[in-house]
Amino acid sequence: MTELNMLVRKIFPEELAWANEQYSEINFKLSTESDLIAIAEINGVKAGLGRLCAVDNKAGELGGMFVLPDFRGHAIAANIVDFLLKNSNYSTLYCLAFAHLEVFYKRFGFLPVDETKSVPKEVTDKFLWCRDTYDSSVLLMCREEFFTD
Repeated sequence: MTELNMLVRKIFPEELAWANEQYSEINFKLSTESDLIAIAEINGVKAGLGRLCAVDNKAGELGGMFVLPDFRGHAIAANIVDFLLKNSNYSTLYCLAFAHLEVFYKRFGFLPVDETKSVPKEVTDKFLWCRDTYDSSVLLMCREEFFTD
């Protein structure tokens, strides 16, 4: 059995086109150069990706989690989420998750958004787009960090 060596790293600028090819194939919104995009490699081969997108100075959106079919079942998505959370400068992170992944995202501190919570229009608009675009049910989740001096 071959040992799997996983590396999760920030995308190189010249890899943005590859990332957007993956997103285009699965009907995800495309990334921009301003997004923090992480790529997971298994034995030097691109195996998955995910991103953090700015909402405003204090809030971001975690999303775009995708593991290529040949690499599923090796905790790649969890490693990508962990990398992105460790590299996040946002005090609030939103996540638009397929409902069947709710437990996965709860492991990282994301909780379904209470209807009374104030959510930025950009996030709400994308949530509505996801709900109208995908056959699977989509949840709006949030994770907040409280920093103290």
